[in-house]
Formats: sequence, C-alpha cells, structure tokens
Amino acid sequence: MRNLLFIFLFLRLASCAIEEAQPHTENQLTVAQNFMTNAQKQVLFKMAKRRNLNLTIIELSPQQIRKALQKQPWEPGFDIVILDGLQAQKALTGIDFQFHQANFAAIPIGVSYVPDSVVKVRHFRDLSRHYLWSAADNQAQPILNAHLNYAYRARENKQQLNKTYKTLLRGFKDHQLAFDKYQLLHTLLLCRYDTHLHVLKKVAKKRRFTFALDQNNKCYADYMSLSIIEQSANYHNAKQFKRYLTFMRDNNAAFREVFGMTAKQDINMQPTASWLLQNLEK
Repeated sequence: MRNLLFIFLFLRLASCAIEEAQPHTENQLTVAQNFMTNAQKQVLFKMAKRRNLNLTIIELSPQQIRKALQKQPWEPGFDIVILDGLQAQKALTGIDFQFHQANFAAIPIGVSYVPDSVVKVRHFRDLSRHYLWSAADNQAQPILNAHLNYAYRARENKQQLNKTYKTLLRGFKDHQLAFDKYQLLHTLLLCRYDTHLHVLKKVAKKRRFTFALDQNNKCYADYMSLSIIEQSANYHNAKQFKRYLTFMRDNNAAFREVFGMTAKQDINMQPTASWLLQNLEK
C-alpha cells in the first residue's frame, strides 16, 4: 500500500513539474501580416498588453501565408491574418478560414495635393480631363479602375455610356506623369490615404487629401482584411482580439489615422470587397 501511495505521489509531482516546465500558452496570439510599420505594430502590442495577451507579429508575403496555410491549415504558425489591400487578398482566394472579413477596414483612395496650387480637383474625372497627375503608390490606380468599372457597369447595354467610360480611361493615360521627386513636391498625386499620411506628408507637409467624389462623406476604398485560421488553438484569444480591433476601428479616430483607415459610414453605396476582388483586373 505504501509503495502504491509513493508511486502515486511521485507521478503527481512529476506531472506538476512537467506542467511547470512547459511554456504558458493560454494567452498566446500570433498575427501574420504583410504591411505594418513599427508604429502600427506598437499600437497592437499596447492593446494586447492591456488585455494580458502575449502578442507576436510576424511579417509574411501573401504568397508565404498561402503556402503556410496549404501546408498546415490548422497549425501554420499564426492565428490571425491581416492583409493590406485587395491585391494582397487575391493571393488567398480559395483558402478557408474560421472567420474572414474581406472589408474589415476601408482605406480610402483619393488625390493628394498642395493647397496653394491653382488646381482644384473635385472629382477623379478631373484627372482625365483637366490636370496632369502621377501615381504615388502601386495600389490606388487598380482600385480606382475597379470602382469605375462598377460605376459604369451598365455600359455594356448603353453605347453612349460605354463611349464615356472608354474616353475617361484614355484620358487618365494621356494625363499621367511618371512619379519622381518633382511630382512629389508639386503635382497632383493619386494615392491611398495611408500613403498620403505616412509617406507624402513627411516630405511635403503642406499636402492635403481629397476623396475626389464631390461628397465629403463618400469615397472609393481599398480594403484591409482580417481572418482567423480554422481550428486555431488560440481561437478564443483571436476572437477577443478581433473584437478589440473592431472597437478601435469604429470608435477611435487616432487608431484609424495610424492605419490610414476611414470610418465605415464613409463607404456607403460602394461595391463590396468581394465584387472588387472579382473585378480588380478588368
């Protein structure tokens, strides 16, 4: 009997020792992303720390994320995927997630301009008809084309509308300049809002930004997605962190500015992220 009791106590103590030796994983969470600056990462680290989450942020290309998910769908090395832009999201087409929101955050596209210029852009059409311009990033122009495709979607059955659409696209090409240092300082620049905030204004502080749609509460937008992988061991933490991010997106203007987001009400009556994804290259 004593021997049995001794064995029981030994196994019990050994089990406790093993549990103590193993890393504590209850509050672990790993985010894979393709874009974050150090300032953006620090915002997320602070959010996680306040909620007692041990957050790890890793940087992977969309193709690397896809490869990891195809190789080990339930243990790819991360719990949440945050991708910046619809072009990045196209790389994960066909991948299943426990949770997926393609339009988690809207990143407006528009025109960055110098306010003391005589140029007054009221709509994207002005870049096709009246003014020379340049593209300050590689993301805004394909998104603009997709939105215009949607705006003129009835053109297939209307000859005049189709003619207007083709003239508009031809005008963009005729008025576009190569992007260089002079354009950075002086010219109208087509870009996303985050490019304007975090790149252009650092060089030319006077620059301002317009949604270029004649209405202050309406914009064309690119989208940041948020996804939780299937059967994540840290699904509860991932779900909680998603709620924290959603709250900050909807209620904290400073948070939105760090990431170049806009409030959700600014994108009413626009095509869905899914529609834009399907028509991004058309």
